[in-house]
Amino acid sequence: MNLQEKITESTKKIFQAAKIADQDQTRPAYHFHSPGQWMDDPNGVIYYKGYYHMMYSLNPDTDRHRAGMVYKTGSSLWKTSEPDWTGGITVWGHARSRDLIHWEHMPVALYPDTDHGEYYIWFGCTAINDEGVPVAIYTSIGYEDRNPTDSAVQFIAFGEDDDLVRWRPGTEVNPIMTEALHQGKKIWEWRDPFLFRQNGKAYLLLGGKEDQEQGGKAAVLLYEAEDKAFAKWNYKGVLFRYPNQKLRSCECPNIVQLGEKWVIFVSPHGPVEYFVGDLDAENCSFTWEKHGFVDCSAHFYATNVITDDRGRKLLWGAVEGFQNTSGWNGINSLPREISLDENGRLVQRIPEELHELRGRTNVLDSDHRSAKAASAALELIVNFRAGEHGVLRLGDAEIEICADLLVAEDTNIRLEDRPEHTLHIFLDRSMMEIFIDEKDCFTAMVPPMTGECEVAVSGGDIQVQFWELNVNDLFSAYEPD
Repeated sequence: MNLQEKITESTKKIFQAAKIADQDQTRPAYHFHSPGQWMDDPNGVIYYKGYYHMMYSLNPDTDRHRAGMVYKTGSSLWKTSEPDWTGGITVWGHARSRDLIHWEHMPVALYPDTDHGEYYIWFGCTAINDEGVPVAIYTSIGYEDRNPTDSAVQFIAFGEDDDLVRWRPGTEVNPIMTEALHQGKKIWEWRDPFLFRQNGKAYLLLGGKEDQEQGGKAAVLLYEAEDKAFAKWNYKGVLFRYPNQKLRSCECPNIVQLGEKWVIFVSPHGPVEYFVGDLDAENCSFTWEKHGFVDCSAHFYATNVITDDRGRKLLWGAVEGFQNTSGWNGINSLPREISLDENGRLVQRIPEELHELRGRTNVLDSDHRSAKAASAALELIVNFRAGEHGVLRLGDAEIEICADLLVAEDTNIRLEDRPEHTLHIFLDRSMMEIFIDEKDCFTAMVPPMTGECEVAVSGGDIQVQFWELNVNDLFSAYEPD
């Protein structure tokens, strides 16, 4: 089969899996998800010609494995004997939305060039190059000579239409980045390009690790575009070193300007972290002064951030950890509109478009302590004073309020010192996202709920307002003109 035939066949497999996935009532209903099969990292997210485009990693052949993710197993060996070796492929799925709520599933965007040893299209980014052409830049992985530990390369593909449906592999220029850029300096775990601009120049970040023989030094590396097509790059140097030098690597690095400061996000094989500071890309300098966690859960990972037509900075992450799924696995977080407060701390809010999902509302207070919702697709706002003790129950899930602590999924989350607290919670059948005072976030798996959901409070003075969300017909299939 030629490339287009492979893309068509892969797309058919994904939509065939959707027939099974759509029958699984534990699948989150309003969080972004693929039609079916195993999905994880949001990759080439971009706002382009009136649409939010979501590209994401996808195994089109199964809902059970992250194809090519053997480096995440206990031994981290790139061998066919590893449990996550599937002999399969990883593609980029694709969907688009005008409003961040309704998503149109598109054909598979990028398919690996298996005829030339490429089997896994890993994390990357989508951007518009200086010739006005959409490009996808990503880490290319193969079975034998391109493994993610010590020999990955970076590839490019060129968009050929305004809908970002047709992509042409950059066969004539690939690989656009190899280890030769580092002039003899060895970088391990080198992957996950992310493009940004400063002072009219285009740059890429990539994660990696220095000095493996000394246990490794996790780092973010910087590159500058040498041509308008973004097919040639110059290595600038190490922009950022992770404070814990024993970390394996800094995966999925992103950077965005928020006000006068720049923020680097990294996924350090654990909860996603951010570092706030000053950037001088021309001189490869990033001096950070603030540090925190984007989400203190192990279920949120691999962020991607964009600027939309309104100037908003929107961030997504992959949500992982689902069990006993059928026809699907993995979703994306809700989009988070990010900014910095006056103290340089990350602020995370849900975009106002999500309010359009709100349906019937209920209020719980000291007189009314429980109410039933028709389903477990809910938005809740919970208010309480510092020092309160109580429990919020969402079906079989619990959030315990213990004075200066919040306890969810057996995790203690310390509340900041303030007189009152607000929780903004989005429950979606088998998971929830908790926004705590618009600063701390926690993504949790919950016991799957397939029917009515009782919302109840007990203990202290806890005020709850919740909305039953209208989640029908949020996803559709692309139909070309």
